[in-house]
Amino acid sequence: MAEIWLVLYHDDPVFLQRFSAYLEHRTGLGIRCRTFTEEAPFQEYICEASASLIIGREGFDTRTAEERGIPWLAFSERNDGREDHRLPVWRSMDRQIRQIRQSWKMTEQVTPDPSSCRLIGFYSPVHGAGQSVSALLMGLNLAETAPVLLLNLERFSGLKQILPGGGGGLSDLLYFARVQKDPMEHLAELTEYCGPLALIPPVRDPEDLREMDSRNWEFLLEQLRRESGFRCILIDIGDGVTQPEEILKYCDRVYVPLREDRLAIAKWEEWREHLEETRGEAFLSRLRPYRLPPESLPEWVDYRELRHMAWGRCLKALAEAEP
Repeated sequence: MAEIWLVLYHDDPVFLQRFSAYLEHRTGLGIRCRTFTEEAPFQEYICEASASLIIGREGFDTRTAEERGIPWLAFSERNDGREDHRLPVWRSMDRQIRQIRQSWKMTEQVTPDPSSCRLIGFYSPVHGAGQSVSALLMGLNLAETAPVLLLNLERFSGLKQILPGGGGGLSDLLYFARVQKDPMEHLAELTEYCGPLALIPPVRDPEDLREMDSRNWEFLLEQLRRESGFRCILIDIGDGVTQPEEILKYCDRVYVPLREDRLAIAKWEEWREHLEETRGEAFLSRLRPYRLPPESLPEWVDYRELRHMAWGRCLKALAEAEP
């Protein structure tokens, strides 16, 4: 994936240092920044150097950027009305990253190589085994070093309680897939960020998942693999999907969380026998069953705390073993 080169101008050096450091070291988006605290050298630099996006102090002279066809934003402390070129500094960094990605000219990227994008599924025949938490923790770890997208395919995910952003983006993405309209045209505007991890907020209506057939899923997943620019797409295949194997067959790897009790083990063995009969050994070779540590989670915990608990350490080890 091509690096995103940002040129930043602001007269507050502390703000500029913190903003650029976050973008470069915590997002996993391949962003590199060049910073300026004075407008004269900033303007001189953008006259000659190439840039993916320019972000300047509110009121800066945009003529050079426009003449060179470089997209630009302006840091703004106002919250009155809406302007496409304003980047409000009072917004969360997740929202700001989303706007930066939308403003960046996609034509400046290299053509995505579909072979470099892996689809990783999370699915278990055992309910309550920690599947959704596992997918989130795996995504956060992988996103530290490469662009990663998380899709949650549950009817009722509960993610709105622990993640920032709105909801329903996946409903829109699925609609575009069903009508065979290019979903990639709208991917950036539907994407939210949880720290370094990109995610599409879960469906508004569970029926949106039920209306997807195998042809729709094939179209959407192939488009995401070929055109999204992500190096890895994690798919949390929950109870909203009527035929999970129709999605799992597109995954390069499938993580299967299990529990220790006898009934859970029996369910896993029955499902594995079913897959062996219907899908064959090649399909089974992609499965990675694992067990989370027997840790009792606090009644309420957010994703940042989870990363430092036993479950987080377990998923970090799995993520580090990924090629």
